[in-house]
Amino acid sequence: MSSLLHLNRVCKSYPSGRERLEVLIDLDLELEARRMLAVTGASGSGKSTLLHLIGGMEAPERGQIVFDGRDLGRLSRDELARFRNQELGFIFQFHHLLPEFTAQENVMMPLLLRRQSASQASTRAASMLAQVGLAERAHHRPGELSGGEQQRVAVARALVGRPRLLLADEPTGNLDAGTSRSIHQLLFRLHAENNLTSILVTHDEQLASQCEIQRRLEGGRLH
Repeated sequence: MSSLLHLNRVCKSYPSGRERLEVLIDLDLELEARRMLAVTGASGSGKSTLLHLIGGMEAPERGQIVFDGRDLGRLSRDELARFRNQELGFIFQFHHLLPEFTAQENVMMPLLLRRQSASQASTRAASMLAQVGLAERAHHRPGELSGGEQQRVAVARALVGRPRLLLADEPTGNLDAGTSRSIHQLLFRLHAENNLTSILVTHDEQLASQCEIQRRLEGGRLH
């Protein structure tokens, strides 16, 4: 099977005083469709930077990132925006829900950005909230939800547009152990049910051990 995602000699650095901090150094990665990869590593090792590059939110200084045959470095700003909206789901450590909107309205947002009708977006969002076990909480605002429920809404929002690639950056890093386990189970179930290709960045060794592929980011490279 050919790779859905291919990173070839990707480099990224940031200014650090008078020098530059090398975060990713000639990093290579190949990931087939429908696989789940866990990336672990020390704080500051570049795990979040790696996800931002794959998601087209930052550009590498050198190297190539190819998704399904498309070189992200050759896409225009508008094409990158469409890639993120149509192909990518992103789950952050913090849910980043809009507090003035209900759970269902928050989940609708990516579809409204695609210019889907409000009725279509509402129907799909309600279905997605049911998949994450929040059908009864669809019309509650984030402030009325627990931390675990808020993160489930964020998961629903990430997947409502039927992306092929899911990127999760410490998706349970802000939750207690019991809630984290329930979110882990949810992510594994949705990965299988939605035929996702998933990359999870985590400090949680238990979560990483359940993924079919585990890599550690160290010294700017994946090991």
